[in-house]
Amino acid sequence: MRTASALAPPKQLGKYEVGAKIGGGGMATVYIGRADRDDGTEERVALKVIRDELANDERFKSMFIDEAKILAQLSHPNIIRTLEYGVTGHHRFIAMELLSGRTYFDVWDVLATTGGRMPVWLAAWVCARTAEGLHSAHELVDEDGQSLHVIHRDVNPGNIFLTHGGEVKLIDFGLAKARVRLSKSEDGIVKGKIPYLAPEQAHGRPIDRRIDVYALGATLWESVTMKRLFKRETDVDTLRAIRDAKIPDVRTLVPDFPPDLWYIIEKSLRTDRDARYETAEEFRKELDEFIGGRAPEMKEELASLLTRLFPGQEALQAKWEAAATSQRVPQFTMPPPAPVPVASTSMLEVAQDQSDSQQPIAEAGPASAKTEAQPTSAKTDVKPPPDAEAKPSAHVEPKRDTAKRRAKTKTKSKSKSKSKTKSGRPPPTDTDTSRTTPTVPPARARRAQTEKRGARPAKPAPKRMWVSVAIVVGVVLALALVLAAR
Repeated sequence: MRTASALAPPKQLGKYEVGAKIGGGGMATVYIGRADRDDGTEERVALKVIRDELANDERFKSMFIDEAKILAQLSHPNIIRTLEYGVTGHHRFIAMELLSGRTYFDVWDVLATTGGRMPVWLAAWVCARTAEGLHSAHELVDEDGQSLHVIHRDVNPGNIFLTHGGEVKLIDFGLAKARVRLSKSEDGIVKGKIPYLAPEQAHGRPIDRRIDVYALGATLWESVTMKRLFKRETDVDTLRAIRDAKIPDVRTLVPDFPPDLWYIIEKSLRTDRDARYETAEEFRKELDEFIGGRAPEMKEELASLLTRLFPGQEALQAKWEAAATSQRVPQFTMPPPAPVPVASTSMLEVAQDQSDSQQPIAEAGPASAKTEAQPTSAKTDVKPPPDAEAKPSAHVEPKRDTAKRRAKTKTKSKSKSKSKTKSGRPPPTDTDTSRTTPTVPPARARRAQTEKRGARPAKPAPKRMWVSVAIVVGVVLALALVLAAR
């Protein structure tokens, strides 16, 4: 790969003065930026800048152009805004609005952990606003009026951002499919998070905008039930569940659930895409009809919910923004108190096929400009298995630790510890879920497995064995001396 010598951190990008570094990953770095508006107020933005060592690489330059062209055309109140993109000196950058709030997954997760529930009407309203933003993206056309065929391909609760002001924003178009993209995906590659894939994706069939409708329908199902729809213990089991496409009736899970809303959810999740909503706009219209006169109070209700679930965070975020924009030498990272969403993370990820040719660089999380030290969230590049027994190539669930998962892990650890204490050895495990009795391979098979995995250094003999050997040697020498004396 052709690289450029490291450049000094940028001080100005377009009209924006560069503040602190707030995150980054394999292909880009994110800074906070500021500019003075005509009315005297200050505009704060997130600035994504392609890394210096990739500035002259044609592949990454084309990826940057792809991303910037798509993002610049996404202009809707329910989509995170891209304000400007261009080149200042040697630095290629994209300026995005800086949002303060939490993802829909964060809200769902806290409620699920604490035994709370998402209000049914509010869940419908959030998904209606997301559908509105989706339809705007799906309808994008070029300068000649030809459809760009934009598909988000990664609609899920982690990519729906809820602001402290009660706004709903669809974020992270990093996996978006569009006709104008210069860089193409390999044939047969499925992109997105597995639990939100549509059946046609799981089967490797052609896709269109209706996969986004399906993913949003799955999000709404999970919102009102506080359960996961297709997520299973393994990716293989999750794909099987998606292929089977058995959608439990919400009315059997939630007492007094509105039948009209169940009809909307069920239609969005039909296996036959021709029986689904044709567009996200049709989905949105029926949701808004269901919400009816409650719509005007939903924005305030959403803001109140975030304040209750994340007390003091809005003030903390404002304080951090002021401190980060006041820094004029962006050489170290000032991580935000909560993840800052970006319009696309595609250039914050290290491609697997590039990992051997680049210096190791920490990754950033999905839909947020996280610091290099923070864990990442993987996206999937999955080749659909030809049958139900085939395994996908990657795991894609967000790596967020929740109280519920930690408690479950602790419980498992305790049970394993007790088992180990009683038997004197750790309990046997069997990774083949089709068997319940573990099979121990014979010695020859174990040696073959060891050689296949790679030779390991032999463990030193225990002290007890050396003591036994020394005693035997001593006895033999003593007998020899007695015999010699005779």
